[in-house]
Amino acid sequence: MVTHNTDFLRERNEASTREILLAVVLPGALAALGLGIASHAPDGGVVFYVATFAVAAVYFLTWACFRTSRPLFDTSRLGKDVVRGLVIGMALLALFLAGALLVRFIPFLSEPVHALLDNARYGALWVTILTTAINGIGEEVYFRRIAFDRLPGTWLARAVMSLVLYIAVTAAMGVPLLALAAIAVGVAASYEARRTGSLVSPCVLHLSWSLSMLLILPHLI
Repeated sequence: MVTHNTDFLRERNEASTREILLAVVLPGALAALGLGIASHAPDGGVVFYVATFAVAAVYFLTWACFRTSRPLFDTSRLGKDVVRGLVIGMALLALFLAGALLVRFIPFLSEPVHALLDNARYGALWVTILTTAINGIGEEVYFRRIAFDRLPGTWLARAVMSLVLYIAVTAAMGVPLLALAAIAVGVAASYEARRTGSLVSPCVLHLSWSLSMLLILPHLI
């Protein structure tokens, strides 16, 4: 009987490990690959947009395959969560725009940002806005729900691991400031996801920050 129970626990752990590999590690690696391709693509070109949309597809397909009964969005407190997300997103925006005024004098940090923003300058702006928005929501669904729910440990341990994964995937773009942004956005979004039990506030703060940065930052750097 002891042997049988041990075998059962081993099989359950192995299944859990397989699920982590399929739902967390593999999608994260594919997303990093897609972002790496996008970062080396011609500015505003087809390859950039195909790669970034492919990354979003990875996030949403992973959710479709590994989603649970827990809903992504709680509409019962929609208004409050939208306001919370917007306020936090605008606070992050103010912080990063203030930092941008200093970063423009540091070539090591500003030049990769220039290269990333060239997609907005030379590509179709509406497509850039669309892919930024879709990827922002996809990141919240994947990192704050799918990856977080399947990683082992306490809430804090899972939050840290999902944040490290978020930073690692974002770093594939080769833009140092995006890694810093991933920390700020990731910490705020993780807190909001736990506090509200929903992804409304995380998505709103992510979109309000990222879309505002996309439209305003090219005029500062």
